[in-house]
Amino acid sequence: MTVQELKILMVAPSKVLAAVLRKELGDMGAVQTVSCKNISEALEKMHEVRPDLVVSSMYFEDGDGIDLITAMRNDEILSKTLFMLISSETRFEMLDPVRQAGVVAILSRPFTQEALTQAVDTTLDYLEEREIAVDHQKLSSLKILLVDDSRLARRHMMDVLEKMGVTPLQVVQAENGHEAIERLGAEKFDVVLTDYNMPKMDGEELLKCIRQTPELDCIPVIMVTSEENETKLASIKSNGVTAMLNKPFDPPNLKAMLERHL
Repeated sequence: MTVQELKILMVAPSKVLAAVLRKELGDMGAVQTVSCKNISEALEKMHEVRPDLVVSSMYFEDGDGIDLITAMRNDEILSKTLFMLISSETRFEMLDPVRQAGVVAILSRPFTQEALTQAVDTTLDYLEEREIAVDHQKLSSLKILLVDDSRLARRHMMDVLEKMGVTPLQVVQAENGHEAIERLGAEKFDVVLTDYNMPKMDGEELLKCIRQTPELDCIPVIMVTSEENETKLASIKSNGVTAMLNKPFDPPNLKAMLERHL
């Protein structure tokens, strides 16, 4: 797929932002763009045009970006529609639910043409299965433990894995570290994909437990996180994480990590 083929829905209450986005996207070659100004209008429009990508502001008269992406992920028809957030919001408690639901990018306002171009390129990577496909023989017997307390985040990760040729039967899901340890004690896994921020037992505690258990310590652990605290990130690395992915992440990065460590 090319930029010219992308169907883009812009959701912005500000006419100025909508105009800027239309121009910037147009300069990149995007010609199939439509816009709306609130959540209800956006959801209605999505069912009409089925966009490849939704580019959204954070705040609207009828809710916020969290409400919009949650509604999309809970709608069977819209659940896999790609989502990009553009906002001046910096609070972790507002941005993290959006990251957890699965986004191709979060751009700060004012955004640069370079950042928008990179986000659109990531969108094309998601849509072009050939770009992230790996040798199916390598993955045909792969057993993955997927650990995340967010159902939406697990669903997003499953979408990415399925594009790589991993079937749902190859993935076991756990909602927190305690459940993951139980699964690891009952079954054998080739890799653990885990979130960092989780209740009961977080990703770092899970990592420590795996590395301190002789029969588990060689399992590759890839941690997916939106954590920005450098001290916490350094601690994760010192406890033996195999690799780390920041949310939102590029599917090719996960592909490269799996190929490198498996």
